[in-house]
Amino acid sequence: MPITNIFSINENRIGLWHITESADELLKQIKLSDEEQIRYLKFSHNLRKRQWLAYHLILQELVNPLPVNLRYDIHGKPFLATGSHHISVSHAGSYATAVCNRFSVAGIDIEQMKERVSRVTARFLNSREQEQLGPDPDREVLYIYWCGKEALYKIYGKPDIDFQNDIYIHSFDYLCNTNGNCQATLKIPDGVKDFTLHYRKTEDYMMVVAS
Repeated sequence: MPITNIFSINENRIGLWHITESADELLKQIKLSDEEQIRYLKFSHNLRKRQWLAYHLILQELVNPLPVNLRYDIHGKPFLATGSHHISVSHAGSYATAVCNRFSVAGIDIEQMKERVSRVTARFLNSREQEQLGPDPDREVLYIYWCGKEALYKIYGKPDIDFQNDIYIHSFDYLCNTNGNCQATLKIPDGVKDFTLHYRKTEDYMMVVAS
């Protein structure tokens, strides 16, 4: 199927793709540069090929009529060779997503929500966040925290970041809304920066855009 949804949040343009096509079907819709072709051929798993092609096609739609020409820095962070937009991409299971912003940085993450997240909260939540959430936190809220931190990590784009101590998600009321926003703070060597997290639930997936 084509892109499931394209929508805007402030200056962010976001695309979401439910991947039902084969890798060959997706590949027919795209013209890869030589560098991109080399990268594509390195993927050994069929699902990873399909995910990569799907978010590439999303970017093709979001930045049209400019070429995508997707590249990666030394830390693996993707960027457009043209420098025309800030971008971020993510994939999980049968979904791929991407965000582009012409004026400022943005990060995106999507995850399929599973019960096991409650067993690993100590890996990404600090004591203040755990206190906010209480002893029996809602699974969907946990995924907003997780995806939010992943999206902010992608904005920073370097491995030397501590999810517990360098990223703080402020308390918010979820109330089982399928989409909404909350606030977060990122502490990096350049200083402390505040961001808005926009979350959206699709089936059993949670997606968060940070900007």
